[in-house]
Amino acid sequence: MNLLLKESLLTLPIEIIDIIIDDLNSKDKRSLSHVCRILRQAARLNHFGVSNPIWKNIEFDNENEELPSSLNYRDGVYIDGNFYIVVLSKFGPICWILDLIQKYSWKKVKVSICMDKMQYNPVKSTVGAVIKNEVYMFGGECLITGRPTKNLYKLDLCSMSLFLVPENEKCPSPRFMHSLNVMDHYRLILFGGRCMANNNKFYDTKDLFIYDTRKNIWIQQIALNLPYARSFHSVFIRGGKLYIYGGQHITSSSPESSIHDDEDIWEYNFWKNKWHRYSSFSYFFCPEFSTIGIGPGKRCGASIFPLRRKIVVLGGTEKQMCTMSSRNEKNSSEQQMMVILCPVKRTWENIQIKNMPNLDCIAIKIDRISNCNNIFIVGKTSNEKLVAGWIIE
Repeated sequence: MNLLLKESLLTLPIEIIDIIIDDLNSKDKRSLSHVCRILRQAARLNHFGVSNPIWKNIEFDNENEELPSSLNYRDGVYIDGNFYIVVLSKFGPICWILDLIQKYSWKKVKVSICMDKMQYNPVKSTVGAVIKNEVYMFGGECLITGRPTKNLYKLDLCSMSLFLVPENEKCPSPRFMHSLNVMDHYRLILFGGRCMANNNKFYDTKDLFIYDTRKNIWIQQIALNLPYARSFHSVFIRGGKLYIYGGQHITSSSPESSIHDDEDIWEYNFWKNKWHRYSSFSYFFCPEFSTIGIGPGKRCGASIFPLRRKIVVLGGTEKQMCTMSSRNEKNSSEQQMMVILCPVKRTWENIQIKNMPNLDCIAIKIDRISNCNNIFIVGKTSNEKLVAGWIIE
């Protein structure tokens, strides 16, 4: 790089440098990262994959301790260096804690039930969301009756006490395999899930609810151009917007679960009460959101998360649309690819993660360490083994 140009770049505010780097293609970003330490740092923070990302498996100190098969990583929450998974079993609630700072080890903690014992329902396929030191869990499939529930539990992580939040009249219908996220540090956002009709048949929903933890009030959001009904989907919230991808669905013609045919990312703006979709094709009602490049395809159980100004889809199970041999080969490749969408350019980019195992489903937590992009992953392999690790540049 020309010395004068380099010096001119270094005099600019870091925000301006970020904008310039964001407008470069991948090859130019890699070239820029070799100019000097400052530009390398800026390029790496702006663009994941400038340095070849690799998988670092977490070896648990107490790996010989048998983890229960009911341990669902999708119920987990991350806070203050620990990853918590709550198991609401028939024998009472248990909280498993993974220490990610001192040592990589699982700890099992018994949870006290602070409610009438008859009000406690053992469930699976619920989901958790953390606000301060409290984990909220809504719904789930009852392990005794097999029916969806609509209980809202609150776990105090300081005292390890489980409470039942009083139900109000506008509470969402019983469901499981839905999503639950936090917005504004006090509101819960619930979308979709699987419910049961009066004829005891399951169906998927596209409901969107907001729960105010301060007032104990549920409000259903009504909008046009809704996404398709789904369950076991992937969600994150950023900047007053909700992003949804993939999942499963049950149709009237097929009562069995199948991976959703919808391969687009849906965006909901809470302030404008509008839905849009990022699609590989141009649709009449939102052509401005059409994208260029190879997207993630049709998956369920994948993780979707923000990385700087971009959106990342990683892992999950792909819709089976090829022969067994080619499908296995394709999945082996796809499971190790990070698919990144730039909402500004509306372009897709694929980054390969070296040595990453094939995970059917994964969960992501971003953790900035030494100004690098480090991503914590926890999920399960095809044989139901719980795996955790880091993707590190």
